[in-house]
Amino acid sequence: MALRESEERFDLAARGSDQGVFDIHVGRSLYLSPRARDILGIAPKAPVDIRRTFRQMLRGADRRKVAAVRKDLVRGGSDVDLDIRISRPDGASRDVRWRGLATRDGDGAVTRVVGMITDVTAQKQSERHLRLAAAVFASAHDGLVVTDLNAVVSAVNPAFSQITGYCEAEILGRSMRTMHSGRHDREFYRGMWGALTSTGSWHGEIWNRRKNGEIFLQQLSIRTVFDEKGKPQNYVGAFQDITRIKHSEFELDRIAHYDPLTDLPNRTLLASLLDLAVSRAGKTCAVLFLDIDRFKTVNDSLGHIAGDAVLKAAADRIRAALDADATLGHYGADEFVVILEEIEGPQDAALAASRLIDELARPFTINGGEIYLGASVGISLHPLDADDAAQLLQHANTALAEAKAQGRGIYSFYTQALTRSARVRMEMEADLRRGLVREEFRLNFQPVVDLANGRIAGAEALVRWQSPVHGLVLPNRFIPLAEETGLIEPLGDWVLEEACQQMAKWTAAGADLDFIAVNLSPRQFQRGTLCERIEEVLRRTGLPAARLEVEITENVLFGAVAAERKLRDMRDSGVRIALDDFGTGYSSLAYLKRFPISKLKIDRSFVHDLPRAADAEIATAIISIARALGLDVVAEGIEAPEQCAFLKERGCGFGQGYLFGRPVTSERFLRLALQGPIATAMAHPGSPRLH
Repeated sequence: MALRESEERFDLAARGSDQGVFDIHVGRSLYLSPRARDILGIAPKAPVDIRRTFRQMLRGADRRKVAAVRKDLVRGGSDVDLDIRISRPDGASRDVRWRGLATRDGDGAVTRVVGMITDVTAQKQSERHLRLAAAVFASAHDGLVVTDLNAVVSAVNPAFSQITGYCEAEILGRSMRTMHSGRHDREFYRGMWGALTSTGSWHGEIWNRRKNGEIFLQQLSIRTVFDEKGKPQNYVGAFQDITRIKHSEFELDRIAHYDPLTDLPNRTLLASLLDLAVSRAGKTCAVLFLDIDRFKTVNDSLGHIAGDAVLKAAADRIRAALDADATLGHYGADEFVVILEEIEGPQDAALAASRLIDELARPFTINGGEIYLGASVGISLHPLDADDAAQLLQHANTALAEAKAQGRGIYSFYTQALTRSARVRMEMEADLRRGLVREEFRLNFQPVVDLANGRIAGAEALVRWQSPVHGLVLPNRFIPLAEETGLIEPLGDWVLEEACQQMAKWTAAGADLDFIAVNLSPRQFQRGTLCERIEEVLRRTGLPAARLEVEITENVLFGAVAAERKLRDMRDSGVRIALDDFGTGYSSLAYLKRFPISKLKIDRSFVHDLPRAADAEIATAIISIARALGLDVVAEGIEAPEQCAFLKERGCGFGQGYLFGRPVTSERFLRLALQGPIATAMAHPGSPRLH
C-alpha cells in the first residue's frame, strides 16, 4: 500500500508539473511521461527508439553534447545535465533541459538513468533577447541612460561615459540633474516633463555639463517605459553630442564637401581641386573617371546596404592602389574620379588605370559570399585634351563610355572622335524615343527547325527598327542603347505582345508550330511585375502559355534567389525557358541544375567553324551536358549542310540559321511553315524555298 501510495503521489506530481519524466532502462526499455512526450513532439502511444530519436532530433553541436554525457557516464559519472536544442517531428525547434541521475550494477555498469525533461524554449529565447539587447545597449554609438521616474540613473552604456566623462560607478544612483548646465530655465524643464507625462516621449536639443565642467549640446530623445499594466516604470534617454555640428565651421564645411558614405571629396570639392591642379602652369595632369561595372546588379539583387558596403570597400581599394600625391573623390553613385598631378605622360595614367582595374577585379566579400564586379576607366589629359576642369571631367566621362562600349574592364583615352560619337549617340537616343512613339519597329521571324525531320518547330521573334532617319537599324546598334536608357522596357513589352499575337494568328491559320521564342533583356527580367505582364499578354492574345518560350542570358541569373523565384513562377505558369548564348559568359553547371531551364542555345560562335576540332569538342560537350540533364538543345548560326549533319549526329535536337531561312516577315514565315518540312540535307542559304 505504501508503494502504491508513493507511485500515485509520483504520478500526480508528474502530471501536475510542467516537467516531463524519463526513465531509461539500459538495453531494456524507455519510459516517457505524457508531458515528456508532449515536449518532444512524440505521440502518446508511439514506440520510441532512443538512439534513432536522438539522431533525428539533434544537429551538430547538440549531438556532440549528448555523446559527451554518454562518455562521462561510461567513465563513472552519475549526473545527466544537458541543455540542447531539438527538432521535433512536426518541424518545430525547442530548447530542452535534461536533468537526471544514473544507477549502476555491482560491476559499475550503468543500468538505469532517471530524470526530468523541461521545455526551456521561452527562457532561452528570453535570454537570447536579453543578450542581444545588452549587446546593442553596450555597442551603440549614441549615449544611452536608464532612470527611474525621479531621474535617478540605473544604467548607462559605454558611449554615455565616453561623451560625458562619467564612468558607470560615478553616475549610478545619482540624479541626471548632476549634469545640468544652468543654461535652461524652469520653464524649459517643465515643458520637457510635461511632454513626457502627456505623450510618453520628448525629443529636442539640450545643453548639459560633462564631468570636467565643459558644457556640450545634446540631441536628446527620451521615452517612457511602461509596465504590463500600462503604468510608467522608467525613462530611457538616447543622445548624441552635436556641439561640433552646431559650432564648428570645419565640420559644416566637411559635410558640404565630403561624401558621408566613403569620406572622400564629393563632386563640389573635386571641381575645386581640379581647378587648382590645372592652374599650375607647365604641369601635366590626368583625370581618371572610374565606374564600377555591374554595380546596379548588386543593388537590385542584394539590396542597397550591400551596395553601400561595396562602395566603401571599392573606395578603400582605390585609395590603397594610388600614390600618396593622387587625389581620389566620389563623384556619385558608383563613379569615382582620380586626379593625377605632375605626371610624365600618358603612360603614367595608363599604369594607374590598370592598377585600379586589377584591384577592383578581385572578388568582394558581401554577406559571406563572393561577388565579381570589375571597373572601367576613362582618361583625359591636361593640357592635351582640355584647358579647364569642367572639360577635362566631361572628356574623361566620354572616354569612360567608350571603355564600357568596348566590353568593360578596360581603360580608354579621350579623343575628338569620341566626342563626335557621343553626339551621335545622343541623337540616336532621341530618335529611338520618337521611334517608339511613331511605331517604327517591326518583327521578323527566323525558323527553328527539328533536325530529325526538318519540321519547323517554332520561330524566334527578332525586332527591327525602320527609322526614317537612319534607315534599317539592326538590334546590335539600338538594343544596348535601349537597355541603358530604360527604353528596353516599353520596347520589350511591345515585342512580347506582338510575337504572342502573331503566334496565335499562325495557329489559327493552321500552322503546326510548337512555340514562339522572345528574348528578355536583363532589365526586363529584373522588373518586379514581369510574370504578371506575361500572364496579361497571354490572356489578351489567347495564346497558351506552353507556346511561349522566353530566352534569357546567364547574366540575369546573378541575383540567384530572386531569379530562381521568378523563373519558377514562369515555369509553373507553363511558359518555356531557354538559356541563350550558352558557353559565352560565366557558364555554370550549377545554373542548369538549380534553375528551371528547359532548353540550351549553343552560341553561333561555336557553330561557325564546325566541324573544326576545337568547336566540335565544345559543341559536343554542351549537347552531352544538356542531354544528361534532360534539356533540349538549339544550335544557332547553322549555315552549311555539314554543320547541320555534324550537330544532328551528335544528338542536337534543333537548329536555327541561314541554312533554314533568314528572318522574314510574318506573312512569309506563315507560307514557309505551311509548306511542310525542310529537307535539311539539301537546303542551302540561296535556296528560294527558304526566303
